[in-house]
Amino acid sequence: MKVSHTLATLVATTALTALAVPAVAQNAPASAPAADDNDIIVTANKREERLQDVPISVTVLSGDQLTKQNITQVIDLTRNTPSLNSAGPFGALSIRGVGSLSFARSAEGSVGIVVDGVALANTSSNPPQLFDIARVEVLEGPQGTLFGRNSSAGVVNIVTTAPNFTAFSASGHADIASRNNYIGQAVINVPIADNAGLRVSGAFSQTPQNQYNRFDNSYLRVQGKSGRARFLWEPTPDIAINLIGDYSKFTSKGGVPWTVYKSTAGSLLSSRLAACGVVVGPENQQGCTDGGNSTATEVYGFSGQFDATIGGATLTSISAYRSYQSFAYGTDVDSVPVNRLNVNSSPTRVRNFSQEFRLTSAKGGFIDYVAGLYYFDSKLDGTNTQNGLIFADLPLVGACPYGSSATANFLCTTRPVGQIQTTSSITTSYAAFANATVNITPAIRILLGARYGHEDVSAHTRAMLVPGALTGILSVAPINGAIKDSYFSYRVGAQFDVTRDVMLYGTYTKGYKGPSVNDQTGSGAIPLLVQPEIPHASEIGLKADLFDRHLTASIAGYYNRIDNFQAQFFDPSVSAFIFGNAPKLTTKGVSVSLLGRPAKGLTLNGGLLYNDAKYGNGYLVACSQGQTAAQGCTTVGTGRVDDAGGNRLVGAPRWKVTGFGEYAHAVSGAIDGFAQAEIVYTSKINFEAAYSPLATNAAAAIFGGRIGLRTHDNRYGLSVFGRNLFDTYRPVVRFATPTAQQQLDTQSFSQISGPESRRVIGVSLDAKF
Repeated sequence: MKVSHTLATLVATTALTALAVPAVAQNAPASAPAADDNDIIVTANKREERLQDVPISVTVLSGDQLTKQNITQVIDLTRNTPSLNSAGPFGALSIRGVGSLSFARSAEGSVGIVVDGVALANTSSNPPQLFDIARVEVLEGPQGTLFGRNSSAGVVNIVTTAPNFTAFSASGHADIASRNNYIGQAVINVPIADNAGLRVSGAFSQTPQNQYNRFDNSYLRVQGKSGRARFLWEPTPDIAINLIGDYSKFTSKGGVPWTVYKSTAGSLLSSRLAACGVVVGPENQQGCTDGGNSTATEVYGFSGQFDATIGGATLTSISAYRSYQSFAYGTDVDSVPVNRLNVNSSPTRVRNFSQEFRLTSAKGGFIDYVAGLYYFDSKLDGTNTQNGLIFADLPLVGACPYGSSATANFLCTTRPVGQIQTTSSITTSYAAFANATVNITPAIRILLGARYGHEDVSAHTRAMLVPGALTGILSVAPINGAIKDSYFSYRVGAQFDVTRDVMLYGTYTKGYKGPSVNDQTGSGAIPLLVQPEIPHASEIGLKADLFDRHLTASIAGYYNRIDNFQAQFFDPSVSAFIFGNAPKLTTKGVSVSLLGRPAKGLTLNGGLLYNDAKYGNGYLVACSQGQTAAQGCTTVGTGRVDDAGGNRLVGAPRWKVTGFGEYAHAVSGAIDGFAQAEIVYTSKINFEAAYSPLATNAAAAIFGGRIGLRTHDNRYGLSVFGRNLFDTYRPVVRFATPTAQQQLDTQSFSQISGPESRRVIGVSLDAKF
């Protein structure tokens, strides 16, 4: 779908809806009374409600807190959300241990990311930067009845700041820190009329440099540049039109994509790393590659939202277009300064169009409801190129695919190996949904929700050998797959207000995550079609407002059984990531959160998660490097596999604790001093489904803090901050080193370092006009 056609559709949809209802809306009743100043307002049920009244476990983060913790990316939210973690490499997210992100182009993650009511769907791996944010709500557990097909684990709901009609304003924020870490944000708010306003904001970030490449003396540098414009017009008290456009560009240059922390003594891999000066070890952040490392992504979108109050109910229309493009200028993934696999690039373009209509009742009737229709259409085109002399170092007999002759040896040493795969994928989805709260009495409510939908997914991959190659790393056979599925997901529960400030709830949800095609490696014994993921989640919880409603506390217990969990794992025997279904897994645990201002000048936001998450029996994965029969590695057919049943989920710690606090006190009539502290503790994490004591993270606590001064009206501020104050190294993810076996290394693992992997000290400046 062309951009011009999509924009015309977006504008026309919004305009037609606006013309259809203004006459009806003129006589709509006044809105419900405003919430108390101490109440925390969220939109977890697609309507504004007190956090205390929402029967869902929710972590709420204000935009102010994100700025204070130097959080600019969605992946950074793992630092202050106990339930949110990285589910694997390259930005995958999980909630309560459930989550995955596949290299299959038609697949989506299990954690939905929603920005101003628009689901990012398959563009969520590179969401817009977090700047000029009103709040972020992390909704735990399946949210499919309201948020759709890609929210089987939960939702990250991002709400940007709306324009202000009353006054012109401008603000700026800047961080300058060690390791060449920079953040800049600016906002301009322009009133256009007494019922219209425009808000324009922009951001720049450069993450702390890490992963040094000794071959060309460069560090990995990741930059993000973003802009957003939001126009809000309320032509009558009962009509609102909201138009939003955003653009982001992310670049990653220099350094190495990952570093080796375990290798086998005497192997070619170890020798080459040592010759370059790389010291392999658990905290290694140095590599040595000669093929370059440079990628870029561009993400942009437009949305038009129309709201009209009709007889007390609100009709909403949201039309949206999203585009994602990635460019790979060089990605050397063989870890060494020789061409084993110098080219591993996957440029991609995705274009999404979505349309949602919903009707939301006024609050306080016998039945409070949200009902609607949703349509989604996506087109993806991508290319995956792998190229290198991957067989050059293997022993001649039984390893060279061309035989054992001198000619075969020459071919294995000098001729490239690899393929170019071109993939097209189309996804179409439509659904009808409804959520209702039946107010049996003022204190007792019944919760009902349902979604009926249809998914249509197809993918086609064509492949050819790279020029000069006589074989591919992966098969060059064509891959054609299509799957259709109709589904019904639902939610039932009950809610009881013990008092106005204490609420109990219990829910059961049957969720849904749509099917996909294994369009990169779906050939031979590898499954072509990946079946829908079906969670069955139960939750009971208690929420209470404490300290005269200045602090909201919640505790929830949950049990979730997931059938056909969509999972991906690395198979070192073919140097490829394999996507498929784990027959079953379970997660069960308890979450606790505290949020508010319990005393004058004191702000707290903290949480704890205990999560017991394990794979069910029958999930056969490739054995880990060095895994023995005594450790569960068995032979099935011609492969060596491990039944991962009973193993902990990838990326799912048993314990996680996060905390943020600030205390402010006047030091003069116009100046306040403040001190902030933060902590994130995470217990041991497994990064492989198979038995692998090496592919783990040890338990660690990371501390941060900030001290500073600001004017009493918050117009100006100056502070000094530190992240990872005790310089505790903790990688983001660990995995089997690609091409290690082709360099005669039988047991090697690599890791990716993140912004918090080492200490950062800096200064922040804030100004508002």
